[in-house]
Amino acid sequence: MVGIILPIALLGWVALMVRLFPDSPQCGEYTGCFGYLVQAWEVGRWVAVGLAWPLLHVLRIRPAWRVAILAALFLMAIWRLAEALLFTALDSSLALIVLSGVIAYPLATWLAMPRVPRALLLVSAAAALALFAFALVIAG
Repeated sequence: MVGIILPIALLGWVALMVRLFPDSPQCGEYTGCFGYLVQAWEVGRWVAVGLAWPLLHVLRIRPAWRVAILAALFLMAIWRLAEALLFTALDSSLALIVLSGVIAYPLATWLAMPRVPRALLLVSAAAALALFAFALVIAG
C-alpha cells in the first residue's frame, strides 16, 4: 500500500498545483506545467521516502524503520536505473519511476522479516548497490 499511496499523493500534488496555480513560472507556453512534475520528481520523491516510515508505522508494519531504510536503498537503485534509461527507453523509464514503490516496499517488507536469512538480506542489498553502479555506468 505504501508503494501505491506515496506515488499517488505526489501525482495528486502535481494535479492540485496545476489547477491552483496555472499561471505559475512552473508552467510554460510550450511545455505546459511540466515544471511541477519536475519538482515532484526532484523534491517530492525524497519527501515520500521521509514519509514512508510514519506511514509504515501507521499501517502496523514492524519494524517500520528497517523496512523504510531497505526500501530507500532499493528505490535509489531503481530511480538511478530509470534516470539512466530516460533517453533510450522512455516508456520503460517512466514505468520504473511510477512502479518503483510497488517493487521496493514489498521486497523490503519481506526482507525485514525476522526469519529471513541474513545472507539473503546481504545479497539483496549488494544486488541493489550493483544495480545502482550499473545504472551509473550506462548513464555515462
